[in-house]
Amino acid sequence: MNKFFKVLSVGALALTLAACNSSATPKKDTTNKSTLTLEQVYEKAIERQADIKSTSAKMETTQDSKIGSGDQSMEFSIKSKMDMDVVTDPIAMHLSGSMTMPDMASADQKSTEMPIDMYMKKDQGFFMKDETTKTWYKLPNEQFDAIMEQTASSADAKVQLDQLKNFIKDFKFEQTDKAYILSLDAKGDKFKELIDSEISKSMKDMGLEENPLDNLTIDKIHYVLEIDKKTFDTNKLDMNFDLKMKVEDQELSMKTKSVVTYTEFNHLKTIDIPQEIIDKAQSIAQ
Repeated sequence: MNKFFKVLSVGALALTLAACNSSATPKKDTTNKSTLTLEQVYEKAIERQADIKSTSAKMETTQDSKIGSGDQSMEFSIKSKMDMDVVTDPIAMHLSGSMTMPDMASADQKSTEMPIDMYMKKDQGFFMKDETTKTWYKLPNEQFDAIMEQTASSADAKVQLDQLKNFIKDFKFEQTDKAYILSLDAKGDKFKELIDSEISKSMKDMGLEENPLDNLTIDKIHYVLEIDKKTFDTNKLDMNFDLKMKVEDQELSMKTKSVVTYTEFNHLKTIDIPQEIIDKAQSIAQ
């Protein structure tokens, strides 16, 4: 069972823009019409991404999962609401919010809400708070290095954009008065390679040899990206995906909905971990 929850913790899909030669289709009641092509929007978004040094965002995620089948099946739901501040150089993050998940130890699996508070900063480490004991813990450096490497890779938008060039024709390109809307509705194995490299790397970092994509079926991907017409900031990411995979000879099905709303850009110069947390944090042994 422990492997199930390691698999559930693997990072999200890496989806974003792609290039095209036609302008965005205006949605109903759009009067401020742009003639920029998707390729031009793509390039401007990349240029803007390079200028973004910090951001704040709100993230809401719901994941409904089912393990097994018949009388032996188990269903559970995990919901989270997070506020996130990120600075890119040096990489630092503060994440706070809550996660609601079932208590697997109870007979009726009642849901419990768990507050979350964590800091991450290069050269200082990764700190997490145990709300039950009000104690701060510091993760081992080996784990932090792996997390930091993944974060740096995810922050490189150009790498992610290159991965999507083979899927240009699959994106729908629209516009409103204030935003460009890129959307993707996909089914089947064609889009496995969009997430293969990210998940394979995450599994390796967690010490898992088996790649879940080897036994993965993608039932549906629905993804919407909104880009501001004036600034070319990414204002919102809305993603739904349904998938099934085999883990330890059992089937795991997941339906995930995640919405990320970016609220501010380039307003933070640094994220400082309170000295009291650094001084009092207890180290977690490997």
